[in-house]
Amino acid sequence: MNKLKIDISYVPTDSLRPAEYNPRKWGKEAVAQLKESIKKYGLVDPLLVNNAPGREGVVIGGHFRLAVAKEI
Repeated sequence: MNKLKIDISYVPTDSLRPAEYNPRKWGKEAVAQLKESIKKYGLVDPLLVNNAPGREGVVIGGHFRLAVAKEI
């Protein structure tokens, strides 16, 4: 069985960028709720970020959390 290694890195949010293909949009109420949650609990679910050559720093999962974290 092939086991994949997951690397966890802490990086400045400014070094991350959303993927161009992310179609999701969110409303003001959802933003307010996530802001409150992040302020209370922090970012408990990590962002998934590409590190493939030429795609470094592109968010794969967590666009909404990244956008709200940048607002905070």
